[in-house]
Amino acid sequence: MKAQTANPSQLDLLGNGGHLSDREIFTAVLNRWRQKLGYCSILAAVPAVLVSQVSEARSEKIKKPAASVAERTARRLERLRTGLINPALLKRQSAFLLPHQQSNSDLVTAVAGGSDDCPGRPIPVGTYTAAAPFTDAGDTTGANNTVSSLASFYYYYYNYNALGPDHVYSFTLTGRGPNPEIKVSTTSGTYRPMIYILQGGSQGACPAPTAALVSNWIALNDSRWTRGNNVATLEPGWMNNLPLNVPLHLFIDSSGYDAAGAGPYTIRMQDVTIAPAASSNQIDSTDFFVRQHYLDFLNRQADASGLAFWNNDITSCGTNQGCIEAQRVNVSAAFFLSIEFQETGFLVYKTYKGSYGNLPNALVPLKLNEFLPDTQQIGSGVIVNQTGWQQALENNKQNFFLGFVQRSRFTSAYPTSLTADQFVDQLFANAGVVPSSTERAAAIAEFGGFSSSTDIVARAHVLRQVAENSTLTHQEFNRAFVLMQYFGYLRRNPNDSPDADFTGFNFWLDKLNQANGNYLAAEMVKAFLVSGEYRARF
Repeated sequence: MKAQTANPSQLDLLGNGGHLSDREIFTAVLNRWRQKLGYCSILAAVPAVLVSQVSEARSEKIKKPAASVAERTARRLERLRTGLINPALLKRQSAFLLPHQQSNSDLVTAVAGGSDDCPGRPIPVGTYTAAAPFTDAGDTTGANNTVSSLASFYYYYYNYNALGPDHVYSFTLTGRGPNPEIKVSTTSGTYRPMIYILQGGSQGACPAPTAALVSNWIALNDSRWTRGNNVATLEPGWMNNLPLNVPLHLFIDSSGYDAAGAGPYTIRMQDVTIAPAASSNQIDSTDFFVRQHYLDFLNRQADASGLAFWNNDITSCGTNQGCIEAQRVNVSAAFFLSIEFQETGFLVYKTYKGSYGNLPNALVPLKLNEFLPDTQQIGSGVIVNQTGWQQALENNKQNFFLGFVQRSRFTSAYPTSLTADQFVDQLFANAGVVPSSTERAAAIAEFGGFSSSTDIVARAHVLRQVAENSTLTHQEFNRAFVLMQYFGYLRRNPNDSPDADFTGFNFWLDKLNQANGNYLAAEMVKAFLVSGEYRARF
């Protein structure tokens, strides 16, 4: 019988107290997800493979048993769902860029409100009145300079400067009330905003973030035109001439790149009817988005039940843009947290870590071109929750490890001249794990009492024991999570172009570690999803 330990109320992911214990939360979440997971191929309520128990502490304190794969999955899903009830956190998430996209010394700057890359943040569908306007707030500090100048209509006039960092909102106008207006104001004592609208469709497009000169602008107001003014307004004269039923892109900008060129703002839009902005990027389609995640993280086509499950998780939001944004983050993160990925892609990562440690002059144990074929091998024919998936996974693992220990790189690193003890100790050392006496003895025992390490099958068994070691799993989880952002979303190594080193990787790893593994608080998944580099793939 296991000793019972107290498990009092504790802080939740956002630091709020008075919540249920881990055990109570897990029971509730597991019951809820058991009902859903019958239709989902990614996550399983009852796992076939359990992670080993954490090695016993050398102190007198009783340690909690190591969580099973299903328990960890359920708890992480609970973290995902937390985002749905914290819109402020999600709003902060949507504002981050990848480190290499920043032009200043701050790797990432918090810029809420509209996105600073086209097509921008969609203005939610609805009819907005003077009594119930659309409002939003943001800060252009640190944003990209998407547009640098607006072409003059007359050849003898200079172009209009738009040199400040900018934010973009996209919308389709379908109707107007008696006093349509867009007003952007600021509480800053220095910021002087300029706002303008670009017409999409046949008249042009929302430009890439390249300091573009644009000629498809159709409305403009600059707060600098009036001394001491810090409000830019598109009054009814402008608004009544905007075309209906075509894509429009509203820019929050500034004419100068100076002390008044960036800052916090509030946008207010009234007496307009907005339809969803059309998107030309197929990744904005829910069905395509989900299918692409199967390819990027599970290396296979989506199965029908799983596709329907995750599509419904997003489309059930209806036209609620905040809900849609939150669910896209939740669904995306769930692919990494899934049993299918944890038992394939993450296992490959840990195999390389245990075998070789990190690559020379690098912070990770493997490259994308090593990760992909091995992950595809272990995941071949595996669809969690479908009949026979557990046996298929086990067969794939056995074949993978048996083949891995016969590769030339492995045999060079672990020659058969090593004794069984030396073989085991070298693997654990590369993994960065100090095994318990029981773990070490069990690994050495795979060689059947022989001192030699020549037995290929025994070598494969020992390598698997190290790769599936719970301490290694815990130590490498955050690092692997960050690496998979690059492998999955960007399909490149962290130090590949446009990065030149691991600065970006280190930035996200530090944020994730500081957040104790809470990827919502680290604001990582959303940052990769909205990055220009990810969206440019499609």
